Amino acid sequence: MCGTALLAILTWAFLSLSSSAAQTGQGRGGPLGRLAPLDPPPLETDLELLTVTVSNKNGAVTGLGQDRFQILEDGVEQKIAYFWVDSRPISVGFVIDGSSSMTDFMNEAIRGAGAAFLKTKAPADEYFVIVFSDSPLMTVAYTTDAKLIPRAYPMVGEAPLYDAIYTGIDSMKEAANPRKVLLVMSSGVDNGKGQNQDQLVNYAIKQPVQVYSLVMGAPAEPANTLDLLASLTGGRASVTSDSAILVDAICAELAQALKTQYLIGYKSTNTAKDGHRRGVKVKVRSSEGAPKLTVWVKSGYYAPKEPKGKTTVVSGK
Repeated sequence: MCGTALLAILTWAFLSLSSSAAQTGQGRGGPLGRLAPLDPPPLETDLELLTVTVSNKNGAVTGLGQDRFQILEDGVEQKIAYFWVDSRPISVGFVIDGSSSMTDFMNEAIRGAGAAFLKTKAPADEYFVIVFSDSPLMTVAYTTDAKLIPRAYPMVGEAPLYDAIYTGIDSMKEAANPRKVLLVMSSGVDNGKGQNQDQLVNYAIKQPVQVYSLVMGAPAEPANTLDLLASLTGGRASVTSDSAILVDAICAELAQALKTQYLIGYKSTNTAKDGHRRGVKVKVRSSEGAPKLTVWVKSGYYAPKEPKGKTTVVSGK
């Protein structure tokens, strides 16, 4: 019952996401070299870009203007220099737990989630699938062909969760589309035999990939890592039991989040090229009497680092 519920909600979810891209057409260029609707306005190279998702209790919030947003870097307000609603094609990596810690319900729900997306995808959307039990294995390489959907996942071994997520993020370097999302579906258990949390987090924060996760079952310590990854990359981590109602609600919100996102850029007032991490916070002003807004955005980034100059040593005679 729960797997069926998840299949239904994700079918609607990813259909909405894919159709928004399909409606704008697939061309990259236009007459006389003009930008097609899928292409964003030209970007300056020194902008810090943020992918921002806004939602309230009713779902994603669309149609917001630039004047509703405020960006703070380390507590200092920044001037918005770039603002665009992003509905370009998406590359999705499914990282699927196939370990012995998964129950029949979890495995059924995961199969339904993958099938729902692949059956409703837009032509330019692409995907890959990584299944992990004893080790992560890419069972479906990058493809736009929905017929390659895997029909079953293994149920053996223990889960190297961190290794699988690292592999998924690294695989996004080959993505053809500008929007990159990793969806981790797991029991939240890691076998501790590969990447550790610090290694994974330090790598993820430097990559242009949003990490979403759906942990099924009782939260475990690695679920805290998934929370951290979501915060650092602008995704979201969710935990649910075998309740169809909870799964439906989580997936509906996820669908709305992926459907409408804002691409916002600013020039940092901190011009130091010290390589230090800077905290980012985005605030969105609510309309009077409207539900409270929730913002999903990465919580920080690393500043560029000035290369150290070479020191010339002159020896005396």
